[in-house]
Amino acid sequence: MDLKEFNNTKVKRHPWETARLRALHNILAPHLFSGIKVLDVGCGDGFISENLFSRLQEKEVTAVDIHLTDDQLLRFNSSPGGIRYVRDLPDNGCYDLCMLLDVLEHVEDDAAFLAGIANRYLAGGGRVMITVPAFQSIYGRHDVKLGHYRRYSLRGLESLVRSGGLRILSSGYLFASLLLPKHFLCNVLGREDYSEGVGGWHGGKSLTFILEKLLDLDNAVLIALSRLGIKIPGLTGWVLCEKPE
Repeated sequence: MDLKEFNNTKVKRHPWETARLRALHNILAPHLFSGIKVLDVGCGDGFISENLFSRLQEKEVTAVDIHLTDDQLLRFNSSPGGIRYVRDLPDNGCYDLCMLLDVLEHVEDDAAFLAGIANRYLAGGGRVMITVPAFQSIYGRHDVKLGHYRRYSLRGLESLVRSGGLRILSSGYLFASLLLPKHFLCNVLGREDYSEGVGGWHGGKSLTFILEKLLDLDNAVLIALSRLGIKIPGLTGWVLCEKPE
């Protein structure tokens, strides 16, 4: 979760968050191994790293977010899980996996930033997992509130990745079922500013369960089709890429 949407008293996870976590595990599972070194850039409240790598007995995860407060750093670093939370990127490193989950849209010069991450922190053969909000046509006030410079098409994201000297292993979209509703809100009703984001979820257990299952099915189908070369548009674009040896 973006720390701008983080609520210290929040106990409910938005179905989008949990479905996104499971989709990422689906994509990354073949590339996870005991002893992996991970750099999670723009980690937010750490929900993804805490859960994605929880089954690995040995791992080294550095989670970075410039918006972490002193109190959050103290609380997050005192929790078990083998994750080190920091505000600033390390001076250098040699990581097996770098995660840029909904990060590049916050960076004005996204190409230079991505190339810098790959050059400074990735080992040869190391991977980068990228997710971004998709389609500039639905850029709205919620994007502005979160500090987004842009949204992406998958083709544009893939071009950006290649320009950074990275090789694409797989790519696709997530949350196809949410794309048309988002388009309708933004471009037909003009009400994109009504969204509270994932930090404002108050749905009950039954509604949360149903939405999670529907979004899980949505993403599972999209990922399976992407492996066959069929890329159906969705609200989120993703690329898994590799730094050449």
